[in-house]
Amino acid sequence: MWGIVLVIIGAIAYQTDWMGGAGVWGPVAGWNTQYYLSDSVTTATKGQVSLIATQWDYLAWVRHCIEENSGIGDHDQGFMGAYIDNDSLKDLVAVSANTTTYIKETVWYKNLGGYAFAKQVIGNSPGALCVYPCDMDGDDDIDVVVGASALGWFENNNLTWTWHLVDSVAGIGYHRVSAADVDKDADIDILAVDNSSWWNRGDIYLFRNDGGTFAKEPVETDFSPLADDQAWRAYLQDFNADGYPDVYSSFRNVFIFMNDGTGSFIEVYHGVWGSLGGEVDGSWPSDIDMDGDVDLVLAGYGSAPNYMYYALLNDGTGTNWTLDTLDGTNAGPDYTDGAVAADIDLDGSPDIAGTRRRVGWFRQSPSIPLTFTPFQIDKYSGAIDTNGIYDAHWIYTDVLCPKCLPSIDLLVTDAGEHIVYENQMITAVAEAGWLSSSVLELTTPDLASCDLNYFYYKACVPGDSTLAFYWRAGLDSVGVDTSAWNGPYYARTGINIIDSFDLSGDGRMFQYRAEFKKTADDMPVLYEVWMNYICSGVSVEETNIPAPAEMPLQFVKGKLVLYLPQEDNIELVIYDVAGRMVKKLFNGYLPAGKYEFEAPQKSGIYFAKISSSKGGTQKLKFIKIQ
Repeated sequence: MWGIVLVIIGAIAYQTDWMGGAGVWGPVAGWNTQYYLSDSVTTATKGQVSLIATQWDYLAWVRHCIEENSGIGDHDQGFMGAYIDNDSLKDLVAVSANTTTYIKETVWYKNLGGYAFAKQVIGNSPGALCVYPCDMDGDDDIDVVVGASALGWFENNNLTWTWHLVDSVAGIGYHRVSAADVDKDADIDILAVDNSSWWNRGDIYLFRNDGGTFAKEPVETDFSPLADDQAWRAYLQDFNADGYPDVYSSFRNVFIFMNDGTGSFIEVYHGVWGSLGGEVDGSWPSDIDMDGDVDLVLAGYGSAPNYMYYALLNDGTGTNWTLDTLDGTNAGPDYTDGAVAADIDLDGSPDIAGTRRRVGWFRQSPSIPLTFTPFQIDKYSGAIDTNGIYDAHWIYTDVLCPKCLPSIDLLVTDAGEHIVYENQMITAVAEAGWLSSSVLELTTPDLASCDLNYFYYKACVPGDSTLAFYWRAGLDSVGVDTSAWNGPYYARTGINIIDSFDLSGDGRMFQYRAEFKKTADDMPVLYEVWMNYICSGVSVEETNIPAPAEMPLQFVKGKLVLYLPQEDNIELVIYDVAGRMVKKLFNGYLPAGKYEFEAPQKSGIYFAKISSSKGGTQKLKFIKIQ
């Protein structure tokens, strides 16, 4: 039997990245990296729209030695930023060593403000070589994954740390680690490289997490037809924008393995670097050419003339790649053990930071894309000197300044030291600027109308500055173009503010505009926007198929409320918009009744999924606002 039924569709449009889409009027099905026009704002850093810098002192950096300890190895990886104690200041995690015994230990450095940090020991992980901050157990705080002769993770429970062993190996062990939910089962999985020695590069393994139990699976252990020593740096990155993290690795070759949607990986790229007489050491994902997809920046290393930076340019599919030599990056052996890309000078184009015998950055010219100019920050003069740089191998970028101003600092590990280079280059920024989004199509042609609900944003807005939103809607793009702007709605001031305003209207097409005005020494920054809406229409549906048992799940006054009509075994899990598990609220038996569960503490947009042996599966989208 067939019948005509009314279909109500609730939807959310989300945007965290504005790179590479300028000039797209629309209508578009999703904002993604697309926007229409902007003036005096930078969109070159993912998750960060701000006023553009206009004047610089390219050599204005301040060196902060976070820890000086001869037990810190130049190959120790993972000196990275993370909100460990959940205050407003970003802390640091790292591999360090006991100052007396020199036994390797996992540590975090509490940010005290003003680039002062206090060392806190997490634990003596066996022979630690690398760390990776990640919320492994979905309890809303940051844990730390550790790679060494033992692979495992330290669980953070209100700054009390518990060690969980995943696997043990011989040799130097697991020397590169990262983590993500590769199969979208709400459990965070671990990617690691297993090396038997420093000079015998290893194999790539996935440790698939099933409720806290990890199964070891090979991603690649046979790099034929070349010698089985090709994995050195290997990490997770979604290259085809399907929501499933892929894998890349670099050494004498560059490999890219695509996730098939189940957490299994298929090789789609194999670039032979050894034929050039060298290898690739530093490698980092970035939209270096600003075309809206994720490329791979590579640092050539090993022998001349390969001490250059290169880019594997993605055509958007994640399977087709073009190798490009980046002009002006003839770095010699000084900068190519690290390669990380970010808009370091806030001029609207991604740059490159590098290190080995020196620390420096390569500025991309906004007027001549993929052309770079090098600037040295620090150097090694032949021995460990007062400048501290001795054969550094790792460099990361992060924003540690307590202001909203997104000045990107450099985090470097060399032999015996962890160093932060504070970015003080920006001497002037635009006083005001704006960005207008593409026109978003809120419905499909077979649906009649859409009701706009709320527009949400996450931003950092200092006092005396303004971030104002305007919006308009219409039945078609012409209707939008001829409509007057609604607004302004002025964003609340504060750090990491999540707020919303009521749209309350009908329309198939929607557009927003964000306007920025700075203070004397700071500026507003927009991190992400999203909106929800409901569309209604007529659809044909087969009605003789029994509907699954109803299991109402609602979000009421900051709590998830479950009405269970009969006793059942249920699992209730919270995800973020990227599909990562945030928290597992319950897993077990419940008698019939009404139950309330606490939502995540942090503001944001979330998805709740409840699975039941009797009632099937239900998903719920909800917004948490502080």
